[in-house]
Amino acid sequence: MAKTKTEKAAERALDAARVAVGEAEQAVKKLDKKTRREAEDLADRLAQAAKDAKKAVHRAKKTAEQARTSAKSVAEHVGPPASSTGIPTFRELRDRAKARGIQGYSRMNKAQLLHALGEG
Repeated sequence: MAKTKTEKAAERALDAARVAVGEAEQAVKKLDKKTRREAEDLADRLAQAAKDAKKAVHRAKKTAEQARTSAKSVAEHVGPPASSTGIPTFRELRDRAKARGIQGYSRMNKAQLLHALGEG
């Protein structure tokens, strides 16, 4: 049976459509591979960021614990604050000197402040 021009044109159009569909499928596969790769890269970066964050939290906890331990150790060795022993602190002496109008109080050390206030 002889094919008419219309049938031949329809077959060519179908062949062209099949080729176009095949090319589109290939493009989708490539796109899917690229998308999958990007998703895997993002997942890897996210996992690395999570590890880094865990390490940072661990370091922060460790540093805080060391600071607490050091503070306790210093507090044990230093003893009670000067105010609780009856000896005025440097700041207290400086404030008293300022209130009395003693000149040069800001450059004086504790012993000099005591002498200037007549307490030493």
